[in-house]
Amino acid sequence: MTKRLAWAVIVLCVAIWGINATALKVALRPAQGEAFDPVFLSGLRFLFVAPLLALGLSWQDRSLLRFSRKELLMYACFGFFSMLVGEILQAVAVRYTSVANLTLLSHGTIPLSTVLWTRGLYGEPFGKRALLGAGIALIGVALVATHAPGGLHFGGTTWRGDALALLRAALHGGFLTLLGNQLATTPALKVTLGNVGFGALWSLPYVLWRGSSFDFAAVAPHTWLAVFWTAVPTTLFGFVAWNAAVGKVGTVAATSAMYALPFAAAVGAYFLIHEPITLWHVLGGGLIITGILLTRKNYAKRSSN
Repeated sequence: MTKRLAWAVIVLCVAIWGINATALKVALRPAQGEAFDPVFLSGLRFLFVAPLLALGLSWQDRSLLRFSRKELLMYACFGFFSMLVGEILQAVAVRYTSVANLTLLSHGTIPLSTVLWTRGLYGEPFGKRALLGAGIALIGVALVATHAPGGLHFGGTTWRGDALALLRAALHGGFLTLLGNQLATTPALKVTLGNVGFGALWSLPYVLWRGSSFDFAAVAPHTWLAVFWTAVPTTLFGFVAWNAAVGKVGTVAATSAMYALPFAAAVGAYFLIHEPITLWHVLGGGLIITGILLTRKNYAKRSSN
C-alpha cells in the first residue's frame, strides 16, 4: 500500500465512521420497534465480526492465528479498555451531556491526546506546523459541534458527561498510540482480530444476559440496516483498513484525520435523517480540512528527511 492510497483509506474510514454516528442514533433510539443499548449493540457486532476476521486471517496465513501469551495479555487489555470500557464511557457520557459536547470533547480531542501519548511514551517531537494545524482543526470541530442540533452547552449538570468524554479521549489516544507501535511489526488483520476478539469475549456475559430477554422480532428493518452498518462497514472493513493504513503513515499523522469525524457525521446526518447543514458547518469543515492538511504536510516532510 502506497502512502497516497493509505491516506485515501483513512479518509474513507473517517467518512464511514461519520455515517456510523447516524447509524448508532437510529439503532439506539429508533422511531419504532425494539431499541438496542450501547453495550449490547457493541457486543453483538464484535461477536459477529470476530469469526469473519478469524476466517480472513486463516485464509491469509493460518500460522498468524497462533498468539503468544504476551500477545494474548496485550490484546486482552486492548479489548477491555478500548472496545469495552471506551464504549461504556461514551454511552454513560452522553446521558449527562449533549451529543455536541461529546463530539467535541471525545472525538475532537483524540488526535491531541494521541500526540501527547506519543510524546510521553516515545519522545516523538511535534513541530509548529502540526500544532498550528491541530489548533485550526479544533476550532473547526468546535464550530461544527456548536451548530449541531441542541448546540454546545457547558456547565450546569453536564460536567459529569464532559469529564467522562475527556477520559474516553485520553484512554483512546493511549490505545491508538500503543496500537500504532504494534502495527509496525504485526499484520493489521491479526491486530484487529486480537482487539475485536477480546472485545467480544469481555462483552459476551452481558450479551447473553441481555439477549435472553431481547425481542429481536420487534426490531424494525431500518434499525437492522443501522446495525449492519455498525458491524460490516464500520467494524469489519473500517478497523482492518484503518489499522493497515496507520501502519503505513504513522499513528499521529493518521489520527489527525479524526478531526473530520464531526463534520463527516453532520454530512451523513443531512443525507440520511435530514438534519440541516448550516454555513457554520461548511466553515467548520473548511477549517478542519485546512488543519489536517497542515498536520499531514508536517509529518510528510519529517518522514522524507
